[in-house]
Amino acid sequence: MTQSTIPMNGLFSCEYFDIESKHTKGILRIFVGKPPGFDSNARYPVIYTLDGNASFASLTGTQRMLTQGGEMPPSFVIGIGYPGETLWESMARRNRDYAPSDPGEAEIRALGATEKAGGADFLRFLQEELKPLIERRYPVDPKNSTLQGVSLGGLFGVWVLLTEPGAFQNYILGSPAIWWRQEEFWQWEQSYADCHKDLPASVFVGAGALENKDSLRADALKIAEKNIVLREQVEQVISWNDEHGWPEVADLVPRLVNQLRQRSFPGLRIHSHIFPDESHMSVPAAISSRGLRYVFGSWVPCADLTTRCGRA
Repeated sequence: MTQSTIPMNGLFSCEYFDIESKHTKGILRIFVGKPPGFDSNARYPVIYTLDGNASFASLTGTQRMLTQGGEMPPSFVIGIGYPGETLWESMARRNRDYAPSDPGEAEIRALGATEKAGGADFLRFLQEELKPLIERRYPVDPKNSTLQGVSLGGLFGVWVLLTEPGAFQNYILGSPAIWWRQEEFWQWEQSYADCHKDLPASVFVGAGALENKDSLRADALKIAEKNIVLREQVEQVISWNDEHGWPEVADLVPRLVNQLRQRSFPGLRIHSHIFPDESHMSVPAAISSRGLRYVFGSWVPCADLTTRCGRA
């Protein structure tokens, strides 16, 4: 079941529609940001962003500003979210859909996840239902698609990159929850390297420098003090992590990227950036901006050049 598109008030050239997925067995809400004044005879890059209820408006605004500045081409932005009256209600199913493997005790404590992993079904929805539908409805280039995901969505993106990398050409992965299942992502990376000689993709992975043990614990204590609704759950998370170890995403991100670089995959272009003074909740907008400029080639990191760096 696919409903007609509905214009979005206040967001120019944007609309949304709902689609019922046979793979995830639920209804998803799809937000579409069109390039203003687009040519229906042309073909445009397409950017798919997870957690669309929270990320779509911000990413669309960033993408359009970068387009005006000549730092990326006009593009379609597709936000993948869910119906709901509140943000929390609309994001409730993400813990199932983005999980690449069944949650363990640490994952359940952190996310409140209770369902089995739905990542495989969600990827099938993307590849077999959503992408073909978008390509029929809108003038997008199926050979120029980007996946953006943050936190648990970033974990899903890492999993897709290391298991089905051809699903997208570009990946922007923010603060990926690669602490999942005691850093299970190392197994995905090794399995891919054992069976492949190339990983053709352009990949940007970012995180906030404050995504470390001391800062995360301090933030959790602050939340437990000020948020009565979440206090009990957060206190349990603090107790668990004090005993078993806190996730160190700011450390894991560059380690993953360095490992992939050392594989010397000829088709892989990859960069990581740890943003100073940014936390898990504050860094996504910065990752979107830097990530878009990187995967579309308008910004070149100093580490990739021998003479100068900056705008290409």
